[in-house]
Amino acid sequence: MGDRDRVGGDPVRALKILLPAVGALSLVGHVWAAQVTRSQRTRLAQARRAATTDPLTGLANRAGLAAALDEFEGESYDLVIADLDGFKPVNDTWGHAAGDRLLVEIARRLAESLDGVDDAVVARLGGDEFVLASPSSVPLAHYLGAEVIRALAEPIEVADGVSVTVTASVGAIHATAGEDRDRVMAAADAAAYEVKLRGGNGLVEHCPLTALPEVDERPLLRMRELAALTHALEVAA
Repeated sequence: MGDRDRVGGDPVRALKILLPAVGALSLVGHVWAAQVTRSQRTRLAQARRAATTDPLTGLANRAGLAAALDEFEGESYDLVIADLDGFKPVNDTWGHAAGDRLLVEIARRLAESLDGVDDAVVARLGGDEFVLASPSSVPLAHYLGAEVIRALAEPIEVADGVSVTVTASVGAIHATAGEDRDRVMAAADAAAYEVKLRGGNGLVEHCPLTALPEVDERPLLRMRELAALTHALEVAA
């Protein structure tokens, strides 16, 4: 008589044989489902991180900066925009790999300058423009901007045996709670390009007695055009 006949004739024995098998299958199913869920969560976390991170430097990107500033809601904070001076000649002379090495090292130094500061963020907006922001109940934007200049003081090796020193045009602002974020950014941007128009390598802080500018790209674009023209004239001279 086969096992089927013996099991079929004894329901209790059949259950004793089948239940462990069903339990094992159920356990396998739970483990598989947990692994799938964990994998999905990992991919989702990676996608979110990629969406808010600059792939070259590992700093926050524009979306990451926006998310960080959202966390400052209801708080005053200091914000600095730093536009590198003379980055293009590095690319043109030693190639994009050298330019990338320069950006990565600058990113590391800027991040290190805010290491240990709670909720601070350092972002790269693309190209050679960086932003630093930190919650602060008192105006410290000028000191934050000075940290940027200090971080760039030492030469950076961009290729074997080749080191360069770059400077930055830095605009700083202390934003009070509730101020429009885009207008705060525009004010810091305008301050940075005021430095650029003066020849770069300096810091301008937005005057707290001056109203924040309306968000309009055209004046800023015009300032950038003028800055580029000024640089071209200086080189030609």
